[in-house]
Amino acid sequence: MRIISGKFRGLKLQPPVDFSIRPTSDRLKESLFSILESNKYNIKIQNSNVIDICSGTGALGIEALSRGAKLIYFIDKDPKAINVLQKNISKLKIDYKDETHIKIIRDDANIALKNIKNNFDIVLIDPPYNSNIIEECLVKLKQYNLIDLDSYIFAESSKNENFNFDGFDMLDKKIYGNSKLTILKLF
Repeated sequence: MRIISGKFRGLKLQPPVDFSIRPTSDRLKESLFSILESNKYNIKIQNSNVIDICSGTGALGIEALSRGAKLIYFIDKDPKAINVLQKNISKLKIDYKDETHIKIIRDDANIALKNIKNNFDIVLIDPPYNSNIIEECLVKLKQYNLIDLDSYIFAESSKNENFNFDGFDMLDKKIYGNSKLTILKLF
């Protein structure tokens, strides 16, 4: 696991300590960030607010940080994941004079979302496969006004998993091996 691009490019991240944490494949991560940086959706990652839900090792959120995101929230309820995430963030040696803000929340995603007061430009959701966490998070993100019409949601699931996204436009769906990346936006 490594950072693909940006100011931390090439940095090796600590992998999960066991199989309870499934990291996003480099192929899917590379595709997700290619989409983010393309002109297809006019997404601005530079100076953006990002939330990485079910963050695991933090690879997706750290990649966003490397590419210029200024505020990032990491949420995961697994203490082992939080431990790996903290080690990976400490490798960044961030100079907080550049006004980069990182917040790590160890809690269930639905509980954590209730207590957040920010609005996010980019939402990354990568829960354990075949759970209904994506659907629950979409409802909570909307309910607690954590997203707006300019926010983009990138949800990773198993390729056979379907979830209800009422109130959202599905902009795209891409399959990578056993994984599916769904891109959503409020309508």
